[in-house]
Amino acid sequence: MTHFPTHALPSCPPGADPSTLVLAIDEWTGAAAVAELVRTFGGSPPPLELADRLEWLELFTAQHWDYRAGGERYDSKKTRYGEDVDQLVAQAAESLGLSGHNRPGHVRYRHVLVAGGAVRTCAARSAFAADLVVDGLDVEQVAGLGSLRPVTDRELGHARSLGLTGVQTEFDAMDAGLVRAFHLDPPVDDQLVPGAGSGGSRLRTYRSSGRSIQTLAAPSTEPATRRANTADTLLFWAEQVGRPEPADRILLVTTDLHVPFQHCDALRTLTLRYGCGVDTVGLEPTALADPLMRHAYEPSDVLQELRSAIRSMRALHTALLALRTTVG
Repeated sequence: MTHFPTHALPSCPPGADPSTLVLAIDEWTGAAAVAELVRTFGGSPPPLELADRLEWLELFTAQHWDYRAGGERYDSKKTRYGEDVDQLVAQAAESLGLSGHNRPGHVRYRHVLVAGGAVRTCAARSAFAADLVVDGLDVEQVAGLGSLRPVTDRELGHARSLGLTGVQTEFDAMDAGLVRAFHLDPPVDDQLVPGAGSGGSRLRTYRSSGRSIQTLAAPSTEPATRRANTADTLLFWAEQVGRPEPADRILLVTTDLHVPFQHCDALRTLTLRYGCGVDTVGLEPTALADPLMRHAYEPSDVLQELRSAIRSMRALHTALLALRTTVG
């Protein structure tokens, strides 16, 4: 079995110089685990500077690790490659931070943000966030991030199995998950801004145990062509709800496999704009107590999220270069 060293994800303390993120991106993309996976799938990583390496890796992964073809994650093609490759993928995931980020690095955060997704995902991440608070995490505000994307028939079936009612959109799924996980009373405010396609937004506010808990549906920044993505929801939260400051620490709650790409999206949309610190934790689906939400990933799922991480790191690196040019 192959063993790779562990590589830290890019990180920047509150108010610190974000240019230090470049070195972490360079080390992560130059990791032995990345190179070995590329070779296993027929590539040969060329010796390139970071910007060119990121471009090369994105093109390579588009050819070999894109199992979504523009669709949703839950519709991606599931593939296994044989025991040797499957073990290599698992070891690479551990080395590159697609597992193991289950506990926060600090005991206090001003904001906890729960990343959205499919119905079961929203329920599981909401419960994970609530468990962290029960275990002693000190937090002022909690926000569930979503969109007005209609749920699929399959998701409706999952909602019924979980006993979640009134779920028609991702917003509804996140809201139902938060209400159940945090035992919320009726909301104190509910604002809906209609919009064509994916251009609408919504913000619902609760009060619980002295803190504000909000569910939001962000509009897409490209409403004519796609739903709101992770970066859209983070940006909408920052502009309309959180208004983070350089001294703030923010904890993003997701699923372990999605930690690298969503963490880098949060650095790009929050840290570079507002100077705040961001930590990201992910629940482990195989460890969930509820069998309706417990599941395992296929190797193709891991490779798909490695591609997402590379694309997110490339976007972060591009933003860092632009920031450096502006400051200079």
